[in-house]
Amino acid sequence: MLKFKRNPEFEDREEGKFLRYVRRFFGKKIAVIAVTYILIFYAAGVFADLLPLPNPNQQTLSLEARSQPPSGQHLLGTDRLGRDLLARVIYSARTTIIFTTAVIITGSLFIGLTLGLIAGYKGGWLDSIIMRVGETLSGIPTLFLLIAISAAFRTYINDLGFWFEENTFFGESGPLFVDFLIIVGAVVPFAWIGASRIVRSQVLAIREQEYILAAEAIAAPTWRIVWKHIFPGVVPLFLVGLSASMAGIAGTEVALSWLGLGVDPPTSSFGTLLNEAGGIRTFSEFPHLLLAPAIPVILFFFAWNLLGDSLVDLAEPRTIRA
Repeated sequence: MLKFKRNPEFEDREEGKFLRYVRRFFGKKIAVIAVTYILIFYAAGVFADLLPLPNPNQQTLSLEARSQPPSGQHLLGTDRLGRDLLARVIYSARTTIIFTTAVIITGSLFIGLTLGLIAGYKGGWLDSIIMRVGETLSGIPTLFLLIAISAAFRTYINDLGFWFEENTFFGESGPLFVDFLIIVGAVVPFAWIGASRIVRSQVLAIREQEYILAAEAIAAPTWRIVWKHIFPGVVPLFLVGLSASMAGIAGTEVALSWLGLGVDPPTSSFGTLLNEAGGIRTFSEFPHLLLAPAIPVILFFFAWNLLGDSLVDLAEPRTIRA
């Protein structure tokens, strides 16, 4: 039985290449700034419960406490119901993080990566079916589909949420879990398409390399060829595509919440906060209601796009942009 031997010289070269990538990445100030902001955004959302913040859903009945401008007590001011905007914004970041993470893991990582590897390496009728299904789904407007689902099944969705609240360990979080389940389940069937195309294109190029042909010639198992030889070559461009798609996925959640199709109040969401602050008169009188949620989420979109551009430069250093 033939065995693959470790090649220390090859491993040293690969390690040296990785270190060069790291040095080049940290040499890009924009990339470092983008990563820093993304880390702060994610840390604030993940550890929101540990921060000294007031309850984001606690309302104040007094008129004086409503729509207050930023002050020492409320750094970003309060909304129309007297709730602390800083707490609302940070918990909105958590909502965005949960949604994007769920879509990326299930849609892009598992489905998109797997189908892209299968389509690119196996080819033939499998490739045709996967790509034709992707082309068909990409022609369906996701937003209109979600509007139709919400309009047709809103009563059943609410009933399911109440059932989860009363009969499962989710308790009061049952309706929120159902909301996430519905919107993630509706977005995931479309989230894998871009990732699978990127992976497939890379696999088609790598599959013709001599070391792949040599592995096939000695009858190496398919899983070993894909996992040990093809997958490492796919990862860099896959990560570039993943980072570029993050802003779009987060934007979908914001748009759905803005339309009232995302998580239900009082759960914080950037879309809900932007919707509540809408209107020219509201902005002229209480600009902090719009600026407080708009600035962090816009910077979040910009950070992911800038990171994607930086990763493209690392993956394709010879690429010249006009």
